[in-house]
Amino acid sequence: MRLRYMIEHALRDRDMNPRYEPIGVWVQGSGPGLDIVMEYLPGNEDAQEEADWVINRLVENDIRSLPGDFLEYHRSTMSPYRGMRGEIVETEEYATAEECAARVLSGLPRPPT
Repeated sequence: MRLRYMIEHALRDRDMNPRYEPIGVWVQGSGPGLDIVMEYLPGNEDAQEEADWVINRLVENDIRSLPGDFLEYHRSTMSPYRGMRGEIVETEEYATAEECAARVLSGLPRPPT
């Protein structure tokens, strides 16, 4: 299955040691309907809630399928003062968007605790 994904990063420690830290992944499938998965590492519940609201707004506006440039649009709308969304990667390595999200998320570096 052809999938497209991007990794979301949050700006951390803006005042002392600013850096972008990977926190989650958005995966867009090629299927019909709202074929999108947005998953985040633990501790990023605010970002997960914001992503969930993207889906809510689509549903509230009776959107039945995602435009081809869905990831590009959301990549360009994130303020660099909050974070960034990385390069969009195309893959056929995974059977489902859920599998892709889980595998990409499991490979993200975890911040020290």
